[in-house]
Amino acid sequence: MGFVSIIVAGAKQRVCTGGRYALLLLLLCAGCASTPEASRESDEEAKRFEPVTRDAVIYVYRPDRWTTSAATTLWADGRLIGESLPGSFFRVIVFPGRTLFHVSGPDPGRIEVTTEGNDVTYVEMQASNRDSPHTTFRLMPAETAQAAIRACCTRLEVWRPGQRRWLLW
Repeated sequence: MGFVSIIVAGAKQRVCTGGRYALLLLLLCAGCASTPEASRESDEEAKRFEPVTRDAVIYVYRPDRWTTSAATTLWADGRLIGESLPGSFFRVIVFPGRTLFHVSGPDPGRIEVTTEGNDVTYVEMQASNRDSPHTTFRLMPAETAQAAIRACCTRLEVWRPGQRRWLLW
């Protein structure tokens, strides 16, 4: 096992390097634990903003791509959608009617969206980590939301039952 001298806050410290590979592996695995990014083709297809026959489509997007806010776990009517990241969006297909979106943990963020069949609705999601996690949602006009999604966002896959949430997908 080797040691390296580093300077932290002006003080020289000796650090063990034997665990550096374990730390690197841990960081790589942590990156794989979040919601997977959609393929380029899927992203392009979603950005056509087409409705689905008899069902409703809700786009939930986070245009806050340059913030340091963390991933936020998104749910719709108790169904896990995935972990939203700054500069990302989900294309969620739901039955027509009311859908309640909310986030995990102590965050009070939530919105109820009412849709009809063959309908496309857009919800902007803003997350911040001030003193405690805080997420706000708001309905957006189609033209504004579509322009924002095209400019800022990458599609994330909606979590599917049976899909592993940890390590490699």
